[in-house]
Parts: sequence; C-alpha cells; structure tokens
Amino acid sequence: MPLSAGTKLGSYEILSAIGAGGMGEVYQARDTKLGREVAIKVLPAEFAHDPERLSRFQREAKILASLNHPNIAAIYGLEENAGTSYLVMELVPGETLAERIKRGGAIPEDETLTIARQMAQALEAAHERGVIHRDLKPANVKVTPDGKVKVLDFGLAKAFSDDDSNQDLTNSPTMSAATMQGVILGTAAYMSPEQARGKSTDKRADIWAFGVVVYEMLTGRQLFAGETVSDLLAAVLRHEPDYARLPAPMQRFLRWCLEKDPKKRLRDIADGMALLEERPDEEVSYGTANATPIWPWAIAAAACLIAAGLALVLLRAKTSPAPEAYRLTIRLPENVTFSPSAALTLSPDGHRVAFPAVDPDGRTSVWVQDMDGEEAKALSGTNPIIDSPPFFWSPDSRYIVFPSEAKIRKVDVLSGTIQDICDKTVLPIGGSWNRYGVIILGSISTGLLRVPAEGGTPVPLTVLDASRHESEHELPSFLPDGRHFLYLVDSSDPENTGLYVGSLDDPPERQSKKRLLATRYGATYVPSGNLGAGHLVFLLDGVLMAQVFDPDKFELVGDPAPVSERVGSAFETGHFSVTPTVLVYRGQAPAPDFQFTWLDTQGKVVGKVGDPAGISTPRLSPDGSRVAFMKFAANVFNGDVWLLDLKQNSSTRFTFGPGASENPVWSPDGSEIVFSSNRDGAYNLYRKPVDGTRTEQLLLRTSDDKQAFSWSRDGSFLLYGANRNFGAVQMSVLPMRGEPNPISFSHSRFDERDGEFSPDGRWIAYESNETGQYEVYVRAFDGSADAAETGGKWMVSKDGGMFPRWRSDGRELAYISLDRTTIMSLTVDTDRVFQPGVPRQLVKVPADRGNSLGVAPTPDLKRFLMPIAVEVKVPQSFTVMLNWASLVKK
Repeated sequence: MPLSAGTKLGSYEILSAIGAGGMGEVYQARDTKLGREVAIKVLPAEFAHDPERLSRFQREAKILASLNHPNIAAIYGLEENAGTSYLVMELVPGETLAERIKRGGAIPEDETLTIARQMAQALEAAHERGVIHRDLKPANVKVTPDGKVKVLDFGLAKAFSDDDSNQDLTNSPTMSAATMQGVILGTAAYMSPEQARGKSTDKRADIWAFGVVVYEMLTGRQLFAGETVSDLLAAVLRHEPDYARLPAPMQRFLRWCLEKDPKKRLRDIADGMALLEERPDEEVSYGTANATPIWPWAIAAAACLIAAGLALVLLRAKTSPAPEAYRLTIRLPENVTFSPSAALTLSPDGHRVAFPAVDPDGRTSVWVQDMDGEEAKALSGTNPIIDSPPFFWSPDSRYIVFPSEAKIRKVDVLSGTIQDICDKTVLPIGGSWNRYGVIILGSISTGLLRVPAEGGTPVPLTVLDASRHESEHELPSFLPDGRHFLYLVDSSDPENTGLYVGSLDDPPERQSKKRLLATRYGATYVPSGNLGAGHLVFLLDGVLMAQVFDPDKFELVGDPAPVSERVGSAFETGHFSVTPTVLVYRGQAPAPDFQFTWLDTQGKVVGKVGDPAGISTPRLSPDGSRVAFMKFAANVFNGDVWLLDLKQNSSTRFTFGPGASENPVWSPDGSEIVFSSNRDGAYNLYRKPVDGTRTEQLLLRTSDDKQAFSWSRDGSFLLYGANRNFGAVQMSVLPMRGEPNPISFSHSRFDERDGEFSPDGRWIAYESNETGQYEVYVRAFDGSADAAETGGKWMVSKDGGMFPRWRSDGRELAYISLDRTTIMSLTVDTDRVFQPGVPRQLVKVPADRGNSLGVAPTPDLKRFLMPIAVEVKVPQSFTVMLNWASLVKK
C-alpha cells in the first residue's frame, strides 16, 4: 500500500511520492537525524519477505554503497522498520534523460557528449569495482540543474534478481514487475542481444545500453521499438541502427558499442570515449570542389566492393535464421494469487492473457494481463466458479466466456459489459468459439454441448458411449475450418482415453471413434505462419510437446518435439495457451500440502501425525486407532482412500483405482469402509473390508454422483448425498439390512450435505444453504419411507457452519465456522423434545494455519484431528515465450 506524507519509517519522514517501478516505490523523505532530504525506495513485499533474497540483497547493497563517485547516486544504507524494508539513497534533483528527451526531443551533439562523458565515467568506475548496472536506460540517468549527471539504481538489477549467475529477461527488475508497459518502454528496449537470449552478461551489456541511450539522445527517438513485446525484442535481436541519422564523428563510436556479437563489441567504455575524443579535424568527403580526384581504378574497385557487398546481403537474406525463442516472466500484482486450478487463456491475437485469480479480499474474478499494457487487472463483476477449467476467447479477441454459479456468461474486455449466454446445466470443462458464432462446451459428466454465441439453449453435440466406458467429453478446440474440432474423451478404459476429432455436421451419436492421440490432457492446434500444416501442442509427462498436424487430413505427421519442460497441469487441463508466435504457461505448482494436526479445546497443537500431502476428509475409526482419509495425486488428477495407523504413524493405501476414490466412512464395528468411486462413470458407492479379506463390492449404482456421509451406530442405515452435474446435493438413507431401497431424506432444491447420525440414530445433523449461506441443521429421523416428510427441523448454528459432529453421548454437537478457523459447540437436550443450546467457541484454529478440509474429533470432543495447511511458496507468475515455434525441429 502506498505511503502517505507524514508516515515515519524509523528516523525518516515521508514527504511525497516520487515514482514506482519493478524495484519498488520511491519517496522523497527527510532524515530527521541528519537534517537532510533523501530518496527512500521501499522494496516490494514479496521480495522483502523472502529471507534468502533479502540476505543476498544486503550483500549486494554493501558493494553498491561502496561506489563513491560523483556521477553515481549514492546508496546510504538498507534498513527495516515494522516489517518494511527500504533503501536510503541520495536524493538527486533535476529531470531524467527520459523526461528531457520527451520534453525537447533530440539533445544537441555538444550537450550529448558532455552527458555521455559523465555517464562513461560512472560506468568505468563501477566496472573497475566489478559492478555492472544491468538496467541502464534514460529513466535511470538524471541531469541536475547545474549540469551534473547522476546514474541511478546502479547494480540493483542483480541485487533484485532471482539468480546470481544468469541475467536473463526474468532477472530484469522491470521485467520482473507485473507490468508489460515497463517491458516495452523500459528494460527490454535497452537490453543487449545476449540478455534478450537469456545468456550470461558482463560489462559489455552496459556498453550496449550506453550506446542505445546515446543514440536516443542524438536522435530524440528510441532506437528499438515495436507495437508488441515480440516486435520490440525481435528488433533488439535483428534490427540494425540507422547510423546515417547520427553526426559523422559519432557513427564509428556507436557502431562499436552496438555490435550484436559481444566478442566484437567495445570492451572498455574508457577506450571508446578516448576514440570519441579524437574528433579529427578533416572528414573524408567525396564529390566536393576540394576532393581528391577519384581515379578509374578506384571506381572499379569500389564497384567490385559494392557488388560483393550486395551479394553478401542477398546471401544473408536467404540464409537468415528464424527468430530465436526467448522467455520473460510476468508476475501477478501483489497479494493476488491464481485460483487453485487456474489455467491461462491467450487471446487469438496474442495481446492478452486471461486467468481466474483471487484478490487480497478473497474475491475471485476473471483477470486480464495486457501484453502491451500495465499490470493485470480484474474484470469487475465476473465472479467465475473458482475451480472451473479455462475460460476461452471469442475469435476477434473481444470477449471472454466464463462460467458463473448459474450461467455461462461472456464479458467484453474493453467495456466490461457482461452478458448471459445460457443456463449452466453442467459444469463446463473448457470451450471454443468459432468464426460462425457457434460455441461448444465441454462437460464433466456429459457429452459436448453447442450453443449460439449470442445466446440460446445448449443442445448435445456428442454423447457419452457407455460401451466404451466414456465418462467425460471436454476441452474442445475448433480447427481452422470452424466446422471440425478437437476434444478430449475420458474413459475408464485407457485404450479409449485421448484426443478425438469431431464435426458440427455429424449427429451426436455418429461422431468419429478414431483416436487421434493417446493423452489424458487437452490439446490445441496452432496454425503455422505459412500455408500448410501447423502443430498440435500437448502435454506429455509435464513436457510441452509440438507435433506437425495436417488439419485437412486430420493426421499427425512425424514425431513430437519438446517445446518447454516443467509445464503445470490440474486434472485434465494443461496450464498453457498458444498462438503461432506466443506461448504462455505456468510451471507445475506443488499441490497444496496439509498435515494431520491434533488440536485441544484451547486451540493448541498437541501433536502431528502422518506426512504432509494433499489430504482431506479424515475419519477416525470407532476404536480411535486409525484414520481413513483421501489423498490426492500430485497434479490433483485423481485420489484414493488411505489408512493412517496412529500408533505406528504409518500410512497404507486402501483403494487402487481406476479413477478416483474418496469420502471414506467406517462401519460401526470398524471392520468395513464405504467409499465413493467414479471407476464406472458416475461416483457410485462401494464397500470393502479393512482386513483385505475380499475386494471391494458395489453397494449402490445410479446415474448421480454419490458420497457417503455417515453409518448409523446400530449398522442399519447409511446416509449419503447425491447430485448430478455438480448441482445441489440431496441426502438419502440406504438401508444396510434387507432390501437396499434408498429412503429420500431431503426434497428441497437447496444443497444439503455432510450429514451425521446422532449416536442413538434418532437425529441427523447436516449443513444446508437454504438461507443463502451454509448453516447447520438437525432433523428427526425414524427410519420410515417418508422420513423426508416427518419430524421437526432446527437451525442450530449461528453465522454459518459446516461439518457437524456429535459427541459420543449425543449431548453436544460441534461444527466448523464458515471461514474454517473456529470449531463451535452447542449443548443438545433430546430427552423430551429437541432443545439446542447457544453456540460457543470451542477451538480457535491458529490464524496462520490456513483452511481445513474436514475434521475428525475424538468421541468426547476433547481433541480434533484436522488437515492443517502447510505453507508452500507457489510462484504467482507465468512465463511468456516468444517465437516458440523456432524450437520445433522441422
């Protein structure tokens, strides 16, 4: 948060803001001890809170503070106050070269030489001490009112970088900031070719930047420019300066500074300035009255040289290599985080990236990073479903389609206007929009759907084939003709899981059954820059691959080639998006880890068991010796039920797929576990003995997704919930003796779940959102077929609640608050009529522990086993790779 005038940082009083950039916010301040004015650079929070980087920065700052030169702005010290780290620097009056050029254009040659000479003296002094600037540009050079030059931010680029050894794009302070505007107007325009290629740098990178700055002073124009990031960095690598615009004495000097090959570049700035100081009195000229006669042999020789030069130019034009691929990193704004399974979606024109993210207040929105603009911004009012896989763009890059709680919607990225497209009848898993105004949507439980982009009713485009054990059709992507599309089929039979080609012109039941690619992730077709086949881009074991694909014959050609390693994913969605020239991707973030932690009624940690992992829904065995829980795979793709022996502190796997298995519930005697699994399509209920004497048995199969909640203490009933297409959960009771005919327990349109039988079996506590937020309710249960219609109902929580759990004697009920930081409790009197007490705080979960995923209390409600979040640093950034196709071997 910006500091206001009057704020105190130790002995420094903030007077006013000066500016802000990738390396922090800068303020004018008064040193109250020494009575002088200084510049304060407040370090970014994510940097200042990283002990390793801060320690290295302190070491670098000591070296920088030792640079005592009249043309280098001094660093007085690095200090910390109340959690804020900041540099104290010399306050330099005057305007920067960037401001000077913007105000008056080209600077006269004599004045340019005066400024350049002082800049060179600053560089020479720093280079002699082994310090490289790494971010020299007009904005980092100030000219005081009396004409003295001061170079600012010397060496801070290295101090701020993530890697001492390799100064690439991601290590530039401007590039590391989440502002692509800074990329275009700042560091990238003055970056040496070796920096643009991500190679190691030395003082010759400063000499290159020096030459670029001098060129800009003499011409009043930025040497390397472009409308997009790709254009600008490509210009640095390929564009040759127009030296004819420069005064003749400067041409030889700047040619030497601006050699693209660092081996041929000027090695020492002092040598270059000595060359410049020669300033010969007579320049060679031709065609003037006093010119030396040009003899015919000289003309002939010149002609030969011109011809040879032209031939060389033509040869170079024919053999010029394709632009090299280069990467840069874009960071999210401070305290903004990607939503748990957020993927990236690049607009077709390559100018914007959209993704779901959570702001510091916990609001999830569609965020857009303008590749040519400032830091990412949220699109107001979007509020997408947090874990929905990627959004997608309109073909004109104007709209983003996203799922809300009840609708599929589109937002205009220019005006922010939001329009409904259709009802959200299923949870959409990806989609695509063609140039004919047709949208297709993936689904987690049905075939693909199609709907007009202007709005309408979704209709089936594909259907699940039960004979092939298909469970999902998702992540569709139109091919260039706008009629055919790629999509992912998920099946319990691995031979049928993979990428297929469909057609808008084929009936749903007659779509092609020919598998194009065996994969469990979605893929994208990218046209080539020329006519002909493009590439199919897909994930293979965390490596992004590209393979030639003929979009007319629908055939893959040749072998796949790697594009980038360590690309992330979640479920079936790869965290990448691509156009013919731009690729964006996120690395594989570690799955959120949780540790089973015992808390007492004072909220104190009294023990930890098991290993940190992606765990949830713990259930204590009736004898308290073991815990059944769900454990996710590394990429949250599937999970299984595991058992933790509390005495041995060791875990063993209980289910082995295929598909996902979750929500374990113990039998009253602890001999069996009921769980849910989607191995045959929908989540059905299975039962399995704990001792492994027999394999699991199907308990209940329906077309809905089901999860077990509670097994009554007498063994007679199993309470479970069922829903379809991620709709509201409705609870039912399954008799475990006699005929297994489910008894409906809830008929409402609201979400009712996480129910638990009271110890005597007469009551069921559960959570429902009928008030607009989840509250805990208790209802009577008599085991009859009309249980949903009989008995009273009481709301027993206050200000929201979930995961209700009974004390073993039925006299107390505990539940978790909505923010998952407090365990509440209330007494219960059931002797005559149900009488709940007033909820009170029972356990306060430490605020820095994060959210829990379920709770397993001991029968007396004296201790609580909870999965508590383990802090894991997840980079809130993504990578942009330009000219990615150059990495694919033809």
